[in-house]
Amino acid sequence: MVFEEKLKQLIKSKYDKLSDLAEKFGMNYSQLSQYVNGKKVSIDFLNKIIQEFPEADLNWLLRNNDILNESRPPYKVPLTNNQIIDKIEVLLADLKDQIEEEK
Repeated sequence: MVFEEKLKQLIKSKYDKLSDLAEKFGMNYSQLSQYVNGKKVSIDFLNKIIQEFPEADLNWLLRNNDILNESRPPYKVPLTNNQIIDKIEVLLADLKDQIEEEK
């Protein structure tokens, strides 16, 4: 999968329309559309992507898997910080119950 496909996938995970992201970034729609369709991106744009999608792995985004001949499953957005905290709280509650039962 190439950069443009990964960028589209990432954007679709959070936005219904490209114009919404373009507005958030303060750029015109056609410029964002060009990036999504293969125009080389700027460092400034990459910084905006990482800030808007902190869960994104920049190495995954920039690496061309075809060149590396990798067969990895499609990228999935990891859990949000709140989801991670919720899971930890459940695990800690279970651990606390187990400790209480051992007493």
